[in-house]
Amino acid sequence: MPRKIVPSLTGRTIRCILFDFGDTLWTRKDATIWQQAEQEGNKRAVALLQKLFPTATLPASDPIAFGDQFRKTIEVQARQIQQPGYEPDFALATQQALQQLGLPTIESAIASEIFEALRVRIPESRHLFDDILPTLAELQRRDFLLGVVTNRWYGGEPFLEDLQIMGLLDYFDADHMAISADLGIRKPNPAIFQYALDALHVPAEEAAMVGDSFGADVVGAKHLNIFAIWKTSPRLRAEVRKTLPAGAPLDGDHLVAYSYKRSAKKYDLSPEDRQTRPDLIIEHLQELLDVFLKAGPQ
Repeated sequence: MPRKIVPSLTGRTIRCILFDFGDTLWTRKDATIWQQAEQEGNKRAVALLQKLFPTATLPASDPIAFGDQFRKTIEVQARQIQQPGYEPDFALATQQALQQLGLPTIESAIASEIFEALRVRIPESRHLFDDILPTLAELQRRDFLLGVVTNRWYGGEPFLEDLQIMGLLDYFDADHMAISADLGIRKPNPAIFQYALDALHVPAEEAAMVGDSFGADVVGAKHLNIFAIWKTSPRLRAEVRKTLPAGAPLDGDHLVAYSYKRSAKKYDLSPEDRQTRPDLIIEHLQELLDVFLKAGPQ
């Protein structure tokens, strides 16, 4: 198989490839399915609230409408208390949301139970891109160690169950996953990348990271000298093309400039991060097979 030459990879040793999940390995199903999945979670949360409080105290008589309002209020509260590089306290966000909606204060453990009820399960709401499982299988056959570094609000055993159903635990060991919900730290915090690297016993300079987020995946990886692979989405490329003169070619610098501006505040990026460049830009995961022919020196 002819190899695609990537200058920054030549002479480098790569033994491990880390992956993001959302919009890298899977994407959301259509809007109707996603809305239905959220509504089921909303109903579970409202049912718990109805057990805790008299029905008359709920701010809305329509449980579906109130459930949607409740979910959105928690999301707002979580983002307000979140610090860059760290997960928010979701129990606290739930407690604050209930207070904002006029409901009594509850214990942290109960708030965590209510937040868990809102979980949208992965198999019912997302689907893998077509090339994911064959690409992972081939990379595994080529002796690459595979790991995960992902920002998620929900982790734990239910998340691992979802990955098993999706067929992903055939390629990723649970011990080699750095999941922000479980660790309390988020990309681009170097600590979450280091957690996965330590589990795999691989130094940063011998690893690659594949993700769709410039701020989280590319900047975070480059801070540790991990080979950074940016999987850009059709939506992002379309958005950037709209900012260019008609007929102008789209290149990596355009994508970086646009993404830095859009994500600098969210990920607390520094002005120096504006100069960060991914080592490789891909559109489909299977493109990795043209670059990484065998684990080891490249």
